[in-house]
Amino acid sequence: MKNLFTMLFNSVLFKNKTQDEIKKALACIEYIVKHYGRGELIFRIDQSTKYIGIILDGSIEVQKNLASGKVISILYKRRGELFGEGSVFSSANAYPCNIYSKTKSTVLLISKENMIKLISEDTVLLNNFLSSFANRLLLLNLKTELLSYSSIQQKVAFSLLYLMDEYKSGNSITLPYSKKTWAEHLNVSRPSLFRELKILCNEKVIAIQNKTITILNEDALAKLLSF
Repeated sequence: MKNLFTMLFNSVLFKNKTQDEIKKALACIEYIVKHYGRGELIFRIDQSTKYIGIILDGSIEVQKNLASGKVISILYKRRGELFGEGSVFSSANAYPCNIYSKTKSTVLLISKENMIKLISEDTVLLNNFLSSFANRLLLLNLKTELLSYSSIQQKVAFSLLYLMDEYKSGNSITLPYSKKTWAEHLNVSRPSLFRELKILCNEKVIAIQNKTITILNEDALAKLLSF
């Protein structure tokens, strides 16, 4: 495994910190480093809220079990991001969702008490932690906006425009998940998603090559959201 402090250097929590400063900060608290295989459960829905995780390597997926029995993907997080912090600092006694290791991953786990100690002694870490919280709320607002659109094309357009802005990779987007998972994220069936993608391709709005989607007409996508 890479050096722990090297892996944390680009994390959300330790942004603007040197490796020596990270090492010094962690020396004052207790933490756990755990390795997970693909699909392995990290936190389960009825588990007591104790730990906040930082993804050192790999990615995680948050899933919600609906009353109907359907399981939907809420969000995905990648290397450097925090997860579980909202549950740990809320009044909830258990995690509200299942959190899985989407790929083979390595995670740093910090208890609530140790996280409080860590951020209370360093204003930079406190600011980074609060910024992570704010970004999480923004993401939830975006999810709400996504679900407010009635047509599948609007949901696809909103999702693609968001990914363009998120990854800032020009007009080409490499999906961070499979099209099956994308359909679950949009709360539509996979056949319906494929049908609408084919229509957008035929209309020369987008082009698709495996998991890479190229936006050929960004204005047309934006126009869909105004209907």
